[in-house]
Amino acid sequence: MTMAPDSFRQWYLARPIEGEFSPDNFEMRTLPHPPLRDGDALVRVRLLNLHPGARFRMQVGLVPVGTTDESNFAFGEVIASRNPVFSEGDMVACQAGWQDYAIIRSDAESIGYGPASEAVCDLNRTRSQWTYVMRPELVARWPLDTLKEVFGTSGMTAWFSLRACGPLEPGMNVAVAGMTGSVGHLVAQIAKAAGSRVVGFGGGPDRCRRISELIEVDCLDYRAPDFLDQLRAVFPDGIDIFSDGIGGPLTGAIAPMMKRGGRLLAYGCADDLHAGGNPGLRGMTLRQQFGISDSVEKIVAERDIRVECWIVHDFYHERIEAEDALDQLLREGAIKPVVTVVEGFEQLPYAIMALYDPKALSKVQAWF
Repeated sequence: MTMAPDSFRQWYLARPIEGEFSPDNFEMRTLPHPPLRDGDALVRVRLLNLHPGARFRMQVGLVPVGTTDESNFAFGEVIASRNPVFSEGDMVACQAGWQDYAIIRSDAESIGYGPASEAVCDLNRTRSQWTYVMRPELVARWPLDTLKEVFGTSGMTAWFSLRACGPLEPGMNVAVAGMTGSVGHLVAQIAKAAGSRVVGFGGGPDRCRRISELIEVDCLDYRAPDFLDQLRAVFPDGIDIFSDGIGGPLTGAIAPMMKRGGRLLAYGCADDLHAGGNPGLRGMTLRQQFGISDSVEKIVAERDIRVECWIVHDFYHERIEAEDALDQLLREGAIKPVVTVVEGFEQLPYAIMALYDPKALSKVQAWF
């Protein structure tokens, strides 16, 4: 068995976030590595997924000063194990702090989320919906950024959301908010592969142009003064399916364009998260957090629109089926992963800054 290192490096929140993120908010330290106990596995963190929720957690005190954010989705390679679920060499999806080594356990529940269902626990062989060994054939076939983007929470959200709001049929009008984001660009490509008519929107003409060129789906700038007029011109007969990870006022503006009997998938609230976090979100229902306001509820009721609001791990007991379908779409060239990569452990504070860089697309992944 490979010996555990004597120490590991960790970035931690050294000063409170006040206003915009700055690298000065973080400091790096070296900590002694605890010995492995029965049930532990040591992973070398290879990739850390960063997203706007990290900013929210830090600003509202869910990540206290002096600690690291341990809820990040990550990939780690098992280098030592005293747990029969994990073998040396396994590539494991897990949660990890901003550090280069982490200890995981199959009996540990998730951080920042409710308990996993028993069906998910049976599939993963762990007590967390986010901790499981990636299938070797997928690890061998795809690079880490594709694994995390397409077979992680983004791809799973895109796949299960369209299935829940399905069936998708050729010729359907599908509007995709946040198409420059990690879920949105995959929703758009999956819907396009099903023969639907797809138009997405994102913030800024340059980001819209670049994502449109990459995935070959039209993208409108929702900040343009005539955005709603443009969208009405694209969908004069209305919208069948609206995929919305933005929430906020945008949801209320698009809802009146939806057809009777349409379907609205609400899976996120990036509008609030990009604005710097809204502590009031914690007092809202999931529908309210995701932009289903009282005015939207009225439209939904009047037009018999089906609304789906959920977190992706509700479907994780069917993860293998989704992985197989997404793997097939990748091999056919029907979907292309888009991700912003920052390389080097030393660059982690700058990686989270890249979340708010107007040049960045999709999610930010830190490789080290």
